[in-house]
Amino acid sequence: MAFKEAAAMSVALVENREVMEQSRRLELGVERVLDNNSRVEAAAFFDATNNRGVGLMSAPLSAFNSENSETLSSIANQQGAARGMRVVYTRRLNHLLKASAGYSFGHGQELSPGALSSPRQIFRNGFFQTAAAQLDADFRTGTRLRTVYRFSPRATVFAIDPFAGQLAVYDPSLSIFVTQELPTFGLPVRAEAVVDARNLLDAQTSTNDGETMMFIGQLRRSVRGGISVKF
Repeated sequence: MAFKEAAAMSVALVENREVMEQSRRLELGVERVLDNNSRVEAAAFFDATNNRGVGLMSAPLSAFNSENSETLSSIANQQGAARGMRVVYTRRLNHLLKASAGYSFGHGQELSPGALSSPRQIFRNGFFQTAAAQLDADFRTGTRLRTVYRFSPRATVFAIDPFAGQLAVYDPSLSIFVTQELPTFGLPVRAEAVVDARNLLDAQTSTNDGETMMFIGQLRRSVRGGISVKF
């Protein structure tokens, strides 16, 4: 189980006006069941995004070696398109474990190295590739464990998840989810304890010009926990 993201959409600033994000995706794909335990899916996708607010932060490279640092923040307006392909393979290993692996590539957007000197050219088009692996474990004790690892080049900016939600999270690097069923003492509810740890390696989408580093302030390392009750 993962915490649901906020329902509000990203907001960008255009000529000091707040505008809402507009995203569209077209997919064409096929799925084949290989045997009773495995399947593979392949798809081509075409994305278009307008007015997507992307939170950016920038700081001098020297700031990372000093206690006194000045960090600047801003909101960039991402507009563009992405097109590519993905392949996702899923296999049940045994009655406890299920594994998935995915690979996606194509043309999309990334942070431009010249963004610091040309604020209007923060994003540029380029080739991207990303890979991900997921392992699910479901124990008889009511404990469920999901581990996801994603890897992408550090400057790639995805407006829409290339895996279309087939792998648990959008966050980069290593993420771990643990849920444990709790006793309900006869009440007509379902209760679980939840630990949601994302981007544990604190991977950042970034670029630099040799003096200043710019990185996206979203999707930083986070660890959350709580109790989920469903009636």
